[in-house]
Amino acid sequence: MKVIPYARQLIDRSDLNAVAKALKSDWLTQGPAVRDFEDKLCQYSGAKYAVCLANGTAALHIAMMALGVSRGDKTLTSPVTFSASANCAVYVGAKPGFIDIDCRSYHMDIDRLKSFLKAPSRRNRIKAVVPVHFMGTVSDIVEIRDICSRYGIKVVEDAAHALGAKYKYKGSWIKVGSCKHSDVTILSFHPIKHITTGEGGAILTNDKKIYEKALSFRHHGIIRSNAKPAWFYDISELGFNYRITDFQCALGVSQLKKLNKMVKRRRRLVKNYNRYFAQIPQIQLPFERPDTYASYHLYVVRLKKNKRNQLYDYLRKNNILTQVNYIPVHLLSFYRNNFGYKRGDFPEAEKYFKECLSLPLYPGLSCGDQLRVINQVKKFFK
Repeated sequence: MKVIPYARQLIDRSDLNAVAKALKSDWLTQGPAVRDFEDKLCQYSGAKYAVCLANGTAALHIAMMALGVSRGDKTLTSPVTFSASANCAVYVGAKPGFIDIDCRSYHMDIDRLKSFLKAPSRRNRIKAVVPVHFMGTVSDIVEIRDICSRYGIKVVEDAAHALGAKYKYKGSWIKVGSCKHSDVTILSFHPIKHITTGEGGAILTNDKKIYEKALSFRHHGIIRSNAKPAWFYDISELGFNYRITDFQCALGVSQLKKLNKMVKRRRRLVKNYNRYFAQIPQIQLPFERPDTYASYHLYVVRLKKNKRNQLYDYLRKNNILTQVNYIPVHLLSFYRNNFGYKRGDFPEAEKYFKECLSLPLYPGLSCGDQLRVINQVKKFFK
């Protein structure tokens, strides 16, 4: 039997043609395709400004710098995320903190966030909260923004999983990435995300100052002035080489045209999984909050009675690859050794980790292959 991966990019002829055209042009990097992709991201999301970068981790790093998070400051994020959501604080000398998840949505628990920030001693020096739209389901970003605004804390949406998702606010649909309820949103264009540029990421914002800082930090901190000779530049703050290429952005523009179609396909696959797995009492299905529209980067189920590892091994023997998303960040050796986190600090995240499994989900997953996954899962539980 052929191997069914847990995730895979979808590249078609139009993508190949777009990249080939860019490769034959006068620009390979920092040319018109970069700006075109940034403009298209703004048009799609509703944000005023976009800065495309080398990857989603670079976007998180630059977001911290642009918001002025620095040594001695603190940030808060979810323990159930890829480590980059917390690493970005360490990059700028800040201390990463965590708020445990709620057991249904796997997002940062709103009540725990409220309780944590009520104590002046705990919220001291917290500069930014980084909510994660985990799986592509939408966290309660409206409530998080309201809570953080009371204390002057910035909000950075980690939407690496959630391009194409949206939520209702006062009767209107708001796209994740619009920054309607955040200072910055970051995206990832890794191959298994909703659209890909190979590697790549972006910052979205409605704040011109954040935008201008992000542009500068992307390119070594270089600032040019029209009042000087054309060749003149200056560097007032240290930046990085986080640039993205023209041919990557040409691929991004082509992929973005198909985003809505690919999200609909993901949602159909999720609906089909849910229909079958709802009949298996040992499986807890993903939860989509009311008045939200998830874009489903991942399809994560929870398996009761310690069946996760057994199902993982069983499916692997049958050439069906799954994944565990994620090991809670606070349990990683770097965070335990450098920040004193320990097992038991965030019990909901740790319980989730013992039970979670990501089943295959990607637009190119055929109906036949999905049915094979479903039948093998049903067979395992029988």
